[in-house]
Amino acid sequence: MEEEKEETRIVITYGKKNISVFMNNPNATTKELLTMHCCFVSVLIKDMVIRGMTVSEALKKIRRSYKDTIKMYVNDMSKNKEC
Repeated sequence: MEEEKEETRIVITYGKKNISVFMNNPNATTKELLTMHCCFVSVLIKDMVIRGMTVSEALKKIRRSYKDTIKMYVNDMSKNKEC
C-alpha cells in the first residue's frame, strides 16, 4: 500500500492577496514559483527595514544570499556532475 505524501504549502499574504504554492509540487509553474519568490523577498526586505536596517543594507544582505545560494548550487551540481 502506497503512503500518501503530505503536501507542504507556503502562503504569503501580500497586500490583500494570499499567494501560495506547494513546495513539493513538481508541477508548479515557473510563474507560480517566481511570483511566490518575489512576494517573499518583498516581505523580507520590509521586515528587515522595520527591524532597523536601511533599505541599502537589506538589499546588500539579500544580494549576498543570492550569490551564496548560487555558489552552493553550482558546487553541488559539479560534485554530482549534472552541470
